Amino acid sequence: MVIGTSRAQRGPARRRGVLGSVVAAAALALVAAGAPAAVADSGPNGSGGASVAPKRVGTAPHLPAGAVRTAAPAGNTPVDLGVELAPRDPAALRTFITDVSTPGSPLYHHYLRTGRFGAEFGPSAATVERVRADLKAQGLTAGKLSADGMTLPVRTTLATAAKALHTGFTGFRTADGRTGIANTAAPELPADAAPAVAAVTGLDTLAHLTPHLSGKVRKAAAAAGQHAEAPRITGRTPSLCTAAKNGLAANGYTDTQDYWSARSLATAYGMADQPDVGTGVSVGVFELENYGTADIAAYQACYGTKVSVSAVKVDGGPTAAADTIDASGSPVGLESALDIEDLIGLVPQASLVVYQGPDAVNASDQDVLDVYQRMVADNKVKVISTSWGACTADQSSAFLTTENQIFAEAAAQGQTVTAASGDDGSGDCWYDANGDGVNDDPNGGQVSADDPAGQPYVLGVGGTSMTGSNATQTVWNNATHPGADAGATGGGVSSFFALDSATGYQAGRQGPGYFDACSAPAGQTCRQVPDVAALADPFEGYLVDWGEASGDPQEAGWYVIGGTSGASPTWAAIAAQADLDLGCAANGPIGFADPALYQLPSSAFHDVTDGSNAIPGRNVQPAGDYSAGPGYDLTTGLGTPQNARTAIAALCKAVPAAPGGTFTPVNPARVLDTRAKIGVTTTTPVKANGTVVLQVAGSAGGAVPASGVTSVVLNITATAETTGGHLIAYPDGGTRPTSSNLNWTPGRNVPNLVIVPVGADGKIDLVNASSGTVHFVADVFGYFSAAASGATYEPVGPARVLDTRAKIGVTTTTPVKANGTVALTVSGAGGVPATGASAVVLNVTATAEQSSGHLIAYPSGTTRPDSSNLNWIAGKSVPNLVIVPVGADGKVDLYNASSGTTHFVADVFGYFTAGSGGALFHPAGPVRLLDTRSGTGAPKAGQLSSTGSLSLSLADGGALAGAKAVVLNVTVVNGTSGGVLTVWPDGQTRPTSSNLNWSAGQTIANLVTVPVIDGKVDFHASAGSVDVVADLFGYYS
Repeated sequence: MVIGTSRAQRGPARRRGVLGSVVAAAALALVAAGAPAAVADSGPNGSGGASVAPKRVGTAPHLPAGAVRTAAPAGNTPVDLGVELAPRDPAALRTFITDVSTPGSPLYHHYLRTGRFGAEFGPSAATVERVRADLKAQGLTAGKLSADGMTLPVRTTLATAAKALHTGFTGFRTADGRTGIANTAAPELPADAAPAVAAVTGLDTLAHLTPHLSGKVRKAAAAAGQHAEAPRITGRTPSLCTAAKNGLAANGYTDTQDYWSARSLATAYGMADQPDVGTGVSVGVFELENYGTADIAAYQACYGTKVSVSAVKVDGGPTAAADTIDASGSPVGLESALDIEDLIGLVPQASLVVYQGPDAVNASDQDVLDVYQRMVADNKVKVISTSWGACTADQSSAFLTTENQIFAEAAAQGQTVTAASGDDGSGDCWYDANGDGVNDDPNGGQVSADDPAGQPYVLGVGGTSMTGSNATQTVWNNATHPGADAGATGGGVSSFFALDSATGYQAGRQGPGYFDACSAPAGQTCRQVPDVAALADPFEGYLVDWGEASGDPQEAGWYVIGGTSGASPTWAAIAAQADLDLGCAANGPIGFADPALYQLPSSAFHDVTDGSNAIPGRNVQPAGDYSAGPGYDLTTGLGTPQNARTAIAALCKAVPAAPGGTFTPVNPARVLDTRAKIGVTTTTPVKANGTVVLQVAGSAGGAVPASGVTSVVLNITATAETTGGHLIAYPDGGTRPTSSNLNWTPGRNVPNLVIVPVGADGKIDLVNASSGTVHFVADVFGYFSAAASGATYEPVGPARVLDTRAKIGVTTTTPVKANGTVALTVSGAGGVPATGASAVVLNVTATAEQSSGHLIAYPSGTTRPDSSNLNWIAGKSVPNLVIVPVGADGKVDLYNASSGTTHFVADVFGYFTAGSGGALFHPAGPVRLLDTRSGTGAPKAGQLSSTGSLSLSLADGGALAGAKAVVLNVTVVNGTSGGVLTVWPDGQTRPTSSNLNWSAGQTIANLVTVPVIDGKVDFHASAGSVDVVADLFGYYS
């Protein structure tokens, strides 16, 4: 075979039908300064205010040029409508998104947890019921409110919708043969319902997205899977297999000249070989077609990767088979192959979830919105990439408004959305329906930006040309290739959305050629596109495997593809790499990245200064030509990645998630006991999968202040458990993590120390992650805040300061008697100074117990509290971390609250001092850094054996690299025998201290505060083998 032009090249442009121009005044009533849609009550009947007159919401669509009206559709035709409700306070939502997305804000990366968007920003229950009642009065029965509290679904008929919404409907047939229906007027709603409704979707079937795929595809001689190389190490950027490389070379194609392999592209952008810290990230890919599983498998076989790729079908999903050619001559699945394979090659540590709507040729506006809504509502992917879009001016206000609210929700909960800026240059609406070279779109003669790249809460990605190992870069425009199909990077000014001129993320930036396309009011500037750029030129494009299942050997193999379709997943890969970085993993994903990217220094980007996106012969107005120049421009935005790793480190270091805090110890006090109505209003045990919302600010009789607390130190005990399970502690209002704090089996009292960030409302959430009931008991031992009077932390050891079995810290080997006390001198012991320590961090173990009981640790010279620190049953060694104030005499008391004797062992890990020279505490996560069951944070999946040790790397250049100590909740699982786990700073001799004791098969957790010396911490099991899990809860720096 020889490389040649395949028939599987881009056919006639597929695109969304024309929905009519948008009146700028109405658009700005919907969305002001980049806010999510506000009250959508502007329209033919007025612009708001007190009125009993019905109001029309949004604008009516216009039929595409060349479309022919057909007979009115039957009145019994079923339609599915979406009544999109307006946020109850758009300004508050806008402020919140700005705060969680802007470096330096106290709320930076403090995102909403899944399912909280409606409760925080959606309409009130009364508003929802009012709209529901008004719809009912008009003959429309609304279904169940969507999970995010923003959409009421309505299934009805065309006749009922026409009567209720006071609009007619028409049938149509487009120039390319499609048929459908469209409403002839904007929907009308009663005066009291209209202000609460942002849009009504589903009234037409005009939608038709196009993938931003460009270029004549070129095929290699061998299919990808025929000469697969050995798998590479997970996390390292893979290299193209020899078979494909040789096949391309034999036909005159050179890497970085005629195509870019994954490793070459990653190297050019400074994103190759990201350290594999094993934190994991999921990326969502928006598609309106099937992808070829054989294509993806062949690509991975060649590159040696094993990335998980799964599909979620929405509204039934696509039906046309991948690796075929559709009626328009377009290859089905080629867009998906580009998106998926680009991500696999650039971020092999990720897992991919492909959200698939119906085939693009049949997909309606509602289908498109449903796919985006599912990606956001699930919140299972932290990065979303879309390479599909259409001209903004051709969209209905209902579609743009609803889409905007979906992306606002994504931003609020920390999801990054990247979108291709389009392939039609400055005139995104240009459309030649019949191939005669004449524009057939009413908006095609004017400059226009693409949607969703022009959405305020989306990262719009433009395209460049790039050749050679030195990566010379210019604006992508096929006019530089004589005889090529017309195509250039999309870019320009939104006709619908505006940002605040002073405080918006594009403040102070105005690309050459900017004009007021959106009729922005005073103090606002139209949204400019793109934000950034990456490779898009099809003449030196992405290498993609496609056609493996076609049954035609002439089709199966490698293709060189271009378009901004490749640029969007490239930036999605950068976002995913950032989320994998330990700094971001510890402090939250980068989320809506635009504000942070615009704050990065110019050195983070390669500033593309050569070229324009004007396509010859199209003569779009007003100027039709956006040219590149120094700084921000409307062709490549801020530029391409100069060194993505540096940018990632900057984005992740923009945290810490909370300012460093000092520690204030308090005398132990009980703040929760669900058995005794302490901290709760009932004695009912916590139900299965139930949550206790605990007020900690202002607790303990005011010992914990009512404000200013960033984290709290609690010893939490689970008791009266009916089934096995675990506890999850996290700040109220935050996203529920996958971490755990303590694990239990039925009927056994299990304690663990917890350092948990406090929510903005002064509360924390304690989740019973089990199928049975349980009681929780919590004692407070101190808190962290910004108070200058608090103590800072000094890590020491670990060192053994007490062992009653061996006369360490005591003068005898006699066990501690029943109800007896050990007065342990900690000042001057194990690295703790003789004076100045206000609290000490100890890992205390009870062993050789004669009867069940518990330990109480408290400062010497004070009244013994009713709290507890660890619980035991006879004969079982039990450890727990203790942070306890030091008495005036330099001692802490350890009380044996049992009817039998026991031995105590204590290892010191650090102390707090009033001096300012120590480390401050930064709450982080919770995030899983180590799990030997899956290989997270480990060289490979598999248990830790007593014959070796495991080093957990923290030194990735992120926030943890400079930590003096880390706070980990460590859990052991599936031990083959009883044993002891030791955790210590890498670079030191393994100490005799212990952190966890377990028996065979037991699951047990303990909080560990371990010093960090060379960016690693080490783990060792004393016997057998065991799985180890470590969750990060904070660090000292």
